[in-house]
Amino acid sequence: MMTVQDRVTQLEQNNKRLSRLLRAVVFMAAGAFVFLNIEAAQSSETAAHDVLQARMLEIVDENGVVRVRVGAKLPDAVIDGKSVGRGGEEVAGVMLYDGTGQERGGYVTFEPSGNIGLTLDSRKSQVALFAAGPDGGTALRLWDGPDAIELRVDDSGARLTTVADYEVVHQVPVVETIDEEGCSAYRDAIASYSLEYVMRACSSRFPTAQCEACLDRNEP
Repeated sequence: MMTVQDRVTQLEQNNKRLSRLLRAVVFMAAGAFVFLNIEAAQSSETAAHDVLQARMLEIVDENGVVRVRVGAKLPDAVIDGKSVGRGGEEVAGVMLYDGTGQERGGYVTFEPSGNIGLTLDSRKSQVALFAAGPDGGTALRLWDGPDAIELRVDDSGARLTTVADYEVVHQVPVVETIDEEGCSAYRDAIASYSLEYVMRACSSRFPTAQCEACLDRNEP
C-alpha cells in the first residue's frame, strides 16, 4: 500500500501534468483566436478591395510611355505635339496609345451629346468610327482624307453612302430631303465655320443638291 508521502508525491506529479496540459490548451486556444481574427481581417480587407474607385488609371510600358488610360475625364488627343480638342465634348472610357504615346483609338462616351463610340486613329487623324446616339441612330464610318464609306441608320432611314473628294458619289437609298433638324444644325454651324466648310461637311453625308436646298431654305 502507498504511504501518505507516496500519495502526496503522486498528487504533485498529477498537478504538474494537469498544469502543463492547461497551459497547452490555453496556448492553443489563444493561437486559434489570433488565427481566426487574422483570417477575418484578411477577408474583410479583400472584400474592401473588390471595388477600386479612381478618376484615372494609367498603364505604362517598360519605357514609361502611357499605353492605356481608363478615366472619367480623358485628356485631349495630341497630334504632332499639338493638343487637339474633341469639338467641345468631354470623353470618358478607355483610350489606347502606341509606343510613341500617340492616341490610336478608344471606346468612350461623349458629353454633353450623350453619344458612345468606338474609334480608330492613324498617327495623323481619326479614320474609323462606330457610334450610337443617346436616343437611337447608329453609324459606322471609315475614311481616309476626303474619301469615305458609311453605313448609317437614323431618322432619314437606313442607307449606304460612298464619298469621294468630300462629295457623295453613291447612296442607297438616296436621301431625298434633309430633315428640318439636320438643316437647322448645318445653318447654326455657319455661325462658327465658313459656308464652304459647312457645305463640305454636308456634302460628305448627303447629295450636294440636297445640301444646297437645305441651306437655301434655312437662310435668314
